[in-house]
Amino acid sequence: MTETKDLAQAVAMLQARLPEIKKTQTADVKTDKARYSYTYADLAQITRELMPILGELGLSFLAKPTMIEGRFVLAYKLLHVSGESEDGEYPLPTSGSPQTVGSAITYARRYCLCAVTGVAPEDDDDAAQAEAERNSQRSAWRAPAANQAPEATSDREATKPQLQKLHALFSQAEWTDKADRLRAASVIVGRDLTSATEMTRKEASTVIDTLQQITADPDPAIRLSELVSNGGQP
Repeated sequence: MTETKDLAQAVAMLQARLPEIKKTQTADVKTDKARYSYTYADLAQITRELMPILGELGLSFLAKPTMIEGRFVLAYKLLHVSGESEDGEYPLPTSGSPQTVGSAITYARRYCLCAVTGVAPEDDDDAAQAEAERNSQRSAWRAPAANQAPEATSDREATKPQLQKLHALFSQAEWTDKADRLRAASVIVGRDLTSATEMTRKEASTVIDTLQQITADPDPAIRLSELVSNGGQP
């Protein structure tokens, strides 16, 4: 093991010798309007290439799902043999099947490990394609401005078919908890809701459009969780 006196020195040495991590996994996404794919490096690959270097420099990475102040999060920590550490939290979904929650935890572990160490898997053409896809969908993802007045024809309450559609889309995204659904809808429309029936027809339509895009993703529960965590931004 290479002797390092503290966390800062160990991280500096780590970042001077970060491995080149190839994106070897491919995900295909199909929507009503388009079909695209993107590549990524999975957790097993990143761990296999990075962990030996961490250990050699007296570093270790820990992550565990836990409840903190009523929030379900992945608590992670980068530790040094000196006792110093850098830690943080990543939000996790509170509903969904065990497989969906497990996928969210795996994604969070990969994301946090890369973020806290400075690892950046190689870039490639799919990054531009993904950015183009996000830009084309930005209007549906962005929450309305707080001072934006609803159109006169949209002041009426959401219709029963709209509410049924919302229920079906949330179920498809494996978000079954009522409070979580209201929180997601509130973020998307840009105001606090205590009931789905408070939405106008225009607001309900906005939430439906957003959920339809989310449910086209391979991991809709994760994508919806990220949208809520980011305050409505993609």
